[in-house]
Amino acid sequence: MTTIIVTLITGVIGSSAMTAFVQWLIRRYDEHHGKGLERIIATSPTIRRLELEIYRQTLFLPTSNRVQHEHQLEVGKTYIDLGGNGAGHARYEQLEADYRRRLDTDDWTYGEQPYNT
Repeated sequence: MTTIIVTLITGVIGSSAMTAFVQWLIRRYDEHHGKGLERIIATSPTIRRLELEIYRQTLFLPTSNRVQHEHQLEVGKTYIDLGGNGAGHARYEQLEADYRRRLDTDDWTYGEQPYNT
């Protein structure tokens, strides 16, 4: 009898039934507590710190073309909106000033210029 129970449990754990059970459990938790899992994740300080770090690293990548430059500006806005400042904020301001200069001079050639750091 014990062998049959162990076999059944092993079969259930190794199947998609376990995935379905976990999904059901999460939905049940969400319904009972009135908070969505996404909301819990969105308010997590750990997730916030990780987001800010990823955004900051993106800001400091060398800018190699206009599309990337515009992406870095969007990331910078999000970084600041999430409360990031310090070196990341200063880098965003540098990127913004460089973009304005490029707009004024119609200079979209990226390379080893001293202002492209």
